[in-house]
Amino acid sequence: MSDESGNAAEQKSFSVSRFELVTIVVCAALCILFMRIPFLSMLHLAPLGCAIIMLYNRVKTPNSYIIVFAAAISAHIIICAVTNTFFPLDILYIAGMFFIFSWMMGGRSVRGLYRFFITVIAGTIGYFVITSQNESLNMLFEQIIAELAPGISVSDFMETVNIVLYRGGALVSMCLMLFVNRQLASAAAWIIVRQRINRKLTEFFAPQGIIWVLSGAIATIMLALLFGIVILEIIAWNVLIICVIIYLAQGAGILMHILTKRSSAFKMGAAVLAVILILSPFSIMAVAAMLILGIAENWIPIRLKTL
Repeated sequence: MSDESGNAAEQKSFSVSRFELVTIVVCAALCILFMRIPFLSMLHLAPLGCAIIMLYNRVKTPNSYIIVFAAAISAHIIICAVTNTFFPLDILYIAGMFFIFSWMMGGRSVRGLYRFFITVIAGTIGYFVITSQNESLNMLFEQIIAELAPGISVSDFMETVNIVLYRGGALVSMCLMLFVNRQLASAAAWIIVRQRINRKLTEFFAPQGIIWVLSGAIATIMLALLFGIVILEIIAWNVLIICVIIYLAQGAGILMHILTKRSSAFKMGAAVLAVILILSPFSIMAVAAMLILGIAENWIPIRLKTL
């Protein structure tokens, strides 16, 4: 008797109402539509995230994100088949991105920070695997470079680009893309049904051991450069970039925490100053200062002192 009631409860928890079904279908369709519009293609994951937030908060199941992932990838495969644009590697990459982003938005077994960077790393690796095998994409890049800058060597330029991409450039780009999609998904869910899964930035604290990972990455880069171990250097650069992003987020959280204690006029002045700094030659110095502030909180309880 208890087993039957347990199964009934489980089936009920996984049931999807008409509202949730419509939400999944609409968001899956928007994902595919965004992918086919050039200026919206970088935001194609946002509808997926919005559906997951809405579904999780209504259905209350830990694995509800799998339903949205399955709908989105099924829609994508059908569209590719109908339009005769079925490329196995591209389908595999899109399926992977849909799944890891869905897991990032809907998973609950791992802390959100770790889910985010696991997703970023997986997406970056997938990007390199797909682009290295995609000759038509590389030819397109070369044509664009030749048209925009006819006086430079395309091969030298591409070599420089690859150096930057492998040493954190691709990871930063993937991080920005996923972060923007995550924030847009959260904002859309909040506007539609007043549901949010994000914690405030003021509540973000970097894990204690990250400072040792940062120090180890810097030391590894120096040793790899000294002994000419390229693979080790590339890995260390990417680890360093991840640590820097985490401490930049912590630094931003500290600034936001300080601003919450100030008047509206002070906040407006700070916002204007931030825009000026971003557009000025001192933007790098401002970012460095925020990074130092984030690192400093390992030893100085700055937010506790401003309570």
